[in-house]
Amino acid sequence: MSRLGMLLMGALALGLTACGGPELVEDGAEPMMASAQQELTQYCGLNCPSGQHPTAYLCSSSCGSFCTNTNNAVQCDNNTGSSFTSCGTTCPSPYRVTSTYGSYNCSKFIPYLTGNNTVICTL
Repeated sequence: MSRLGMLLMGALALGLTACGGPELVEDGAEPMMASAQQELTQYCGLNCPSGQHPTAYLCSSSCGSFCTNTNNAVQCDNNTGSSFTSCGTTCPSPYRVTSTYGSYNCSKFIPYLTGNNTVICTL
């Protein structure tokens, strides 16, 4: 591969990492650490347990159903820190919505329809 090609591939990899997209968890694998402070857990269904918020919706073969129009699993993270990004349009108390935008990762439906489906929650 040419030096230019290697530089472009490195920049692409760095850009994808910097975007902070969710890391995919293989079926049956332990939750992956996205950073030293964040542990993401995957559940079947589209709801997170109390004290956690959704960070992405996805289709998982371990959740039993084939995903045609709707994802069947949710990736969740703990409601901690001074701010976090959450799928949905509201924030858990005592956090408040400070920004909204649309994200493919936060779409419950396949394919992603337009609209705001992601919030930044801040104390």
